Amino acid sequence: MPIASSETVAAFVQRDGRRAVHERHVDHLGIEHVRHWLAGADDNLVDALAAYAARLLDILRDREIDANIASVLENGSLATITLQHSTAVQNRSALREAYRSAARVQAVMIGDYLNTLTNNQLATAFGITTQEASTLRTNKLEPAATIASGIRSAVGA
Repeated sequence: MPIASSETVAAFVQRDGRRAVHERHVDHLGIEHVRHWLAGADDNLVDALAAYAARLLDILRDREIDANIASVLENGSLATITLQHSTAVQNRSALREAYRSAARVQAVMIGDYLNTLTNNQLATAFGITTQEASTLRTNKLEPAATIASGIRSAVGA
């Protein structure tokens, strides 16, 4: 999911020789991401533009994963997940880490969401066998889904 284009729109020289830089980066969806920054007098704007474009991919991926995890923590199996800048594997890896340190209700909602995955997807996400994934589903995820359903019923969701 690359950045489709990047350009320096303007670079205004300041009194002290630094430059106020305005960049525009367009992702694969056509969404513009604008960056304003102050460059040193000797900074190479072409190199800086390319370096930020590469970093921007990581920033967009991390923001999307964080938003997806937040949605799972709040909504469990009803979470809205997007995969515009990240992959399912990246999200499942982050979700696995969140599950390890989750508080009670968070663990319930993550378990509820994980219960929507197949045993093969669970095995891949957790680095376990499909038999172990089946045991995980029976012992942890299905009970979490039942509790999450009760929580949603209690709050009218």
